[in-house]
Amino acid sequence: MTPTHTPPLPVTGRCHCGAVQLRALVDASRVFVCHCTDCQVLTGSAYRVVVPAVAGSCEVTGPVSRYARRADSGAVRYQVFCPTCGTPLMATGADAQGLATLRVGVLDQRAALAPVAQLWQRSALPWVQDLRDVPGCAQQELLQAR
Repeated sequence: MTPTHTPPLPVTGRCHCGAVQLRALVDASRVFVCHCTDCQVLTGSAYRVVVPAVAGSCEVTGPVSRYARRADSGAVRYQVFCPTCGTPLMATGADAQGLATLRVGVLDQRAALAPVAQLWQRSALPWVQDLRDVPGCAQQELLQAR
């Protein structure tokens, strides 16, 4: 699948506690869902949604922590997160000006960043592909009913 490229979209975001803010330009035509087991563990969820930043466009304000992890591809990626609240912010290569993949959930414009592809589907949890029949509610009403 070859996504069509769109003009860079300016985005802003922050960690959960607000100690770290970021801004970048992203290619909204390259938003991906990743089902790999690393993403499942790192998010504490079933998958992660990411968008690549335009090289050199990512600006981070506030303290961050990072650690290196070797991906299945063999590439070393640095997971970047807030040291106060633990919010995952992005992954980068060894070169800070290289590819940064931003976590869509921390971006203010997340509603405009719909995925165009799913990666690592062999690791996808079997129930994640179809949640239509799972009861839902506007907030937490179902929790109170149980």
